[in-house]
Order: sequence, then C-alpha cells, then structure tokens
Amino acid sequence: MKFIRIERKVNHLAIAGFLLPFLSCAMVGGLILWVKKDFSSMKFLIPYLSLVPASLGVGLFCSIRSIPLIAERNDKDYAYSGLTLNVVFLLIYLVSVVYFLTL
Repeated sequence: MKFIRIERKVNHLAIAGFLLPFLSCAMVGGLILWVKKDFSSMKFLIPYLSLVPASLGVGLFCSIRSIPLIAERNDKDYAYSGLTLNVVFLLIYLVSVVYFLTL
C-alpha cells in the first residue's frame, strides 16, 4: 500500500503572530514577579515600556503580513486569531499604560 504524502506549506508568520502576544504576557508576568510591588522602578518601566509593546507590534506585523498567504498556505485560524489577540492585548496594554501614568 502506497501512502500519499501531501506537502503542506506552513504559514510561519501566522504562527509567530499567534504566539507573540503570549510571549508579551509572559514577559509582563515575569516582570511583575521580579519587581514585586515596586512598579515605579526603572527595572520594571524600561522593559514594560519597550519590550512588551515591541513584541506586540511584531506580532501584529506578522499577523497582518500572514493574511495574504492564507489562500496559499491555508492557515486562516492562526492568522485571524493572532490578529485578534494582538489587537486585544494592545488595547489592554494601552489601558494599563494610561492607568500606570495616572497614578
């Protein structure tokens, strides 16, 4: 019996766009555990204001770039859910920045 092997190309941008918001959440969780209640210190603010939005921005970029590849690589679930996660997490991040700056 012969097995038919179907070559599927993977939409790596969609997968990266899906996973990067979770990486940013892990960074925020690690920062919170690291600084323990001193959220105004520079060891919290510098990564929080630079690394977290950078990872969310890269995730949003990857998700948007993966949308034209959906027809070719058929990974629309990862592409659209990654786009949704990035937009929602960016909104939550912006609300948290406004909250921290008004304290």
